[in-house]
Amino acid sequence: MAKGAKIPTVESKSLSIAVKRAMAARDIKTPALAKESGVPYGTLRRILELNTVADYEQLQKIATALRMPLSRIIADAERLAQDPEIQAESVSTAGERRPVDGADEGSTTTAQVTDDLIDRIAAHPEDYDVAANKDPNARFEAETPRD
Repeated sequence: MAKGAKIPTVESKSLSIAVKRAMAARDIKTPALAKESGVPYGTLRRILELNTVADYEQLQKIATALRMPLSRIIADAERLAQDPEIQAESVSTAGERRPVDGADEGSTTTAQVTDDLIDRIAAHPEDYDVAANKDPNARFEAETPRD
């Protein structure tokens, strides 16, 4: 991977946010998720920080460790990918930079956009609720022993 400023795709950014939200819903931190999932901590951190893209096997391990179907995390990521603020500082899957309305090139950093998104999610949690928070069987399923 080339060094320098990397602008993540809207899909990878939304997937990272969806995984972080699932982690928050299960009250699990990155080191514990790495241990539980078997995905190395450094790799998991790079995935969450958008420095690499997770493959299917890693995502499945993460979902299993979170005791959540991968389809729920993906569905949450797909909803997030439609959010204009998440699209603002990302590129399309074809590699084209998505325009930022009312801003010149380089006026905001990825960290600033991420902070703005966190603030928006905190201010409007009902818009960003994960299925695990709405599932009436979530606690029962989390406590069900796995074979």
